[in-house]
Amino acid sequence: MSGRVHVYPLDDLIEHDTESDDCVCGPRMRPVKRDDGSIGWVITHHSLDGRELTEGEQT
Repeated sequence: MSGRVHVYPLDDLIEHDTESDDCVCGPRMRPVKRDDGSIGWVITHHSLDGRELTEGEQT
């Protein structure tokens, strides 16, 4: 089992690099404690099309 999970936007201006931690979007890495006590990583990629600015306004 991989120690990393990538969360990334679909249909963005670029293809996000989910094979490594080196993506042009500057992803945020966050440690997550698993049920067995080991540590995994969630890597959250940022969109380059600015969708975060309007996502909260959609109903």
